Amino acid sequence: MQDLKNKKRKRNLIRLLFSSAGRRVELVNCFRQAARGLNINLEVIAIDMDPLWSPACQVADYAYKVPHCTSSDFLNDVLDICKRHEVDMIIPTIDTELIGYAENREHFSENGTEILVSSVDFVRVTRDKEETAHILSNNGISAPRTWNMQDTHNLEFPLLIKPRDGSCSNGIYIVNSKNELLRKDIDNDLYIAQEICQGREFTVNCFYDRLKGCVGCVPHFRKFMRAGEVCFAETVRIPKFKVFADKLYEIFSEIYGCICFQGFQDDSGNVSIFEINARFGGGYPICDKAGGTFARWILQDLRGEVPDYHNNWQEGIRMLRYDAAVFIEIVRKMHASHK
Repeated sequence: MQDLKNKKRKRNLIRLLFSSAGRRVELVNCFRQAARGLNINLEVIAIDMDPLWSPACQVADYAYKVPHCTSSDFLNDVLDICKRHEVDMIIPTIDTELIGYAENREHFSENGTEILVSSVDFVRVTRDKEETAHILSNNGISAPRTWNMQDTHNLEFPLLIKPRDGSCSNGIYIVNSKNELLRKDIDNDLYIAQEICQGREFTVNCFYDRLKGCVGCVPHFRKFMRAGEVCFAETVRIPKFKVFADKLYEIFSEIYGCICFQGFQDDSGNVSIFEINARFGGGYPICDKAGGTFARWILQDLRGEVPDYHNNWQEGIRMLRYDAAVFIEIVRKMHASHK
């Protein structure tokens, strides 16, 4: 298998599979642009539960229908696609698929496909917001006070309640009293409570080398969000976030690839973290545009080169997203589509 990968590198061909591709057209384009800059022939395979309704699947070279990532058939189907296309790396894009990929990373690697995912331990912590907050606080990283919902007599209002494994800002409520909380129809085992943070909200895109730790850290101010995804943003240099990113590597030495974390900076300049996503975030394109070229570093590594890590990204790059459309002529296919 290693000989096969060496042959692909010699002819400058790299194949990436974007898992749960959905609307990640901008992410695919970041990799295509990086490949052009490196003179790499990049093939993109995209998978989704319904590829005919996935914009990212339409811009891919190949697109496949797969079951939900929690299905018992999901990983076997993905592995079959990887074998068929001799995929070099899988790029996960949603939280719910991370555990499965992390647990099976070695199995895919044995078959010639790497997965851009961190260790199982790190992924599990990031999927539990209560555990995330406690580990951050216990290791000197500022985090909002967090309560288990079974311990309601100690709550201090107003506060946020949110799913302990939620994403995309789904299921988040502000409650101002215990009576208001009791009126919410929620399962206390599935929710946590957190103090409401004050200040400007940021996403921090980070890239971790297996041996060197955090080699890229690009914060952006989240001016406006829609359905959990940043629409208006601006890159800002905040060294304290890099300190936190380095501490994460001290806690979890097996962090690998791209992650992002959400945090606040208050009026006094103090920063805190309230959430970690062990994957590419939806706001990565602003990081890439500003010069945090994580996609380039991934492709360089896959080609067997030493990535040209740097900290020369540009502050003050603003992203103003708007709705765009992909128009296609419907072709009734149940399996792969090749453009």
